[in-house]
Amino acid sequence: QQQQQQQQQQQQQAKPKQRQYPHAPIATVSPFSRPVKKVVVVGGTHGNEYTGVWCIKSIERQRELFDGTSSSSSSSPSSQGDPAQPVNVFASFPSLDVDTLLANPVAHMQNKRFVEADLNREFSIDRLKRVAAVLDGNGNDDAASASSCDVATEFCSTDEERNLMLGASLPHEALRAREIEALLGPKILAESNTLSSSSSHDVDGNSVVPEDEGEEDTNPAPLADIVIDLHTTTCNMGISLIIPEGDALMSAAAAYVMHSCRAKYGYPHVQILMHALPKRKHRMNLSSCGRHGFTVEVGPVPQGVLRHDVVEKTEAALHSLLEFLHLRNLELENEKDAQTKEKDEGASRHSNVVEGDATDHTPPTTTVLDRLRRLYPGGTVPCYRSAPAVRPGELSGKISWPTDPTNPNFPAVVVHKSVQDRDFEPLRVGDPLFLSLDGKVIPYYGSHGEEVHLIFVNEGGYYYASSGTGIGVAVKSQFDWETGWFVIEEDGGESEEVVVDEEDSYDGWY
Repeated sequence: QQQQQQQQQQQQQAKPKQRQYPHAPIATVSPFSRPVKKVVVVGGTHGNEYTGVWCIKSIERQRELFDGTSSSSSSSPSSQGDPAQPVNVFASFPSLDVDTLLANPVAHMQNKRFVEADLNREFSIDRLKRVAAVLDGNGNDDAASASSCDVATEFCSTDEERNLMLGASLPHEALRAREIEALLGPKILAESNTLSSSSSHDVDGNSVVPEDEGEEDTNPAPLADIVIDLHTTTCNMGISLIIPEGDALMSAAAAYVMHSCRAKYGYPHVQILMHALPKRKHRMNLSSCGRHGFTVEVGPVPQGVLRHDVVEKTEAALHSLLEFLHLRNLELENEKDAQTKEKDEGASRHSNVVEGDATDHTPPTTTVLDRLRRLYPGGTVPCYRSAPAVRPGELSGKISWPTDPTNPNFPAVVVHKSVQDRDFEPLRVGDPLFLSLDGKVIPYYGSHGEEVHLIFVNEGGYYYASSGTGIGVAVKSQFDWETGWFVIEEDGGESEEVVVDEEDSYDGWY
């Protein structure tokens, strides 16, 4: 009996911990079974973030070299094999159809974050519907308006009649968001095209839980399979990979990119930030226009400045992401070919590819998913979970600071020196947070929990109310890369959820 009990105990200990995914639907179709084709790389969502614009211009130069239309004397396109060598994305990742988008060309020409409002807050369904309603009411046709210019590089809603009718009621970025949504989406139909159906899958192939019984989203698939938005920050965020909760493909991609940037490119300061926004229609950022969205945020770098090292870090993350998508495409193609051979000829598939060669079109012995299983044996990946947004303009929750009564963009307090440049480090109740004009130290009083991790500390873009003023807040967490959902272990091992006090203003402290 004792031996049997010992054996049972050993078996119990050997079992993996049960993982729970709050509010997660059960996926009945693998999110990794669909190839990714159309990839749109975006720069200039904020006009004074020059790194992303440089990167998309570099991609367009690579296109010219690859097509043989460039008069440049640059060397021929190289492969992804050596991280020290320049990469031509069209030569290295031929299974991907890569396009670029200059998101806010007017703000970029003016070297401003935005013209009238933060473009990266204009893509929620409510805001897009607001724009569409005004356009429809004025009898304007987006497609007709955009046909005379290139939406990928220009602002096309410029006819005099539209400006007269809409200029006073909608900001520039609201109209630009509608153009971009039409180019990459659709997303605007997310609440209008609902009907009773026996199908139980969304456009990503994952099972869904309809918000209204008997009704569910039957949108056409977005034109862009994945939108990759390249950003920079004035903060010490290193290479931050930002993805939404519930997107398994992007979760696996982020896990791959984090490891690649560390191991292959030698950048130690790489982390994943996951927003708890599983429903695409609720996401207000530009990358949510595509079927999948992925944001790369690199810092620190001043606004309106190009730095070689920051460009290299951004391209390391971008190329690692494209490599993951390309490798998975090849594997799906090879699996399909193998199944056809086995069916028609009864032949088994043999593999002789060298693991890790992204340009080899022969079947790999180990898939990228197998590699992730080796890298993350428990199936979970460490990340930071952002606090939920509670104020207008916030993409995620922040500790807001009071502003000067004569200038809403000027803080009435300064970020304390002990916090500056310490992104992703813990902040506990009682720790210094701000300093007032009279030299008084204002401590953190626990508005978001006993211990939190600060992100975007003193971000220059967060001095604007339309971007959400203050310092970002997150907690340490983990997610299952095969599902994309935050993990709660059986023993409650996951970090606690951020509890936000909506009345966390520090107005009374200065």
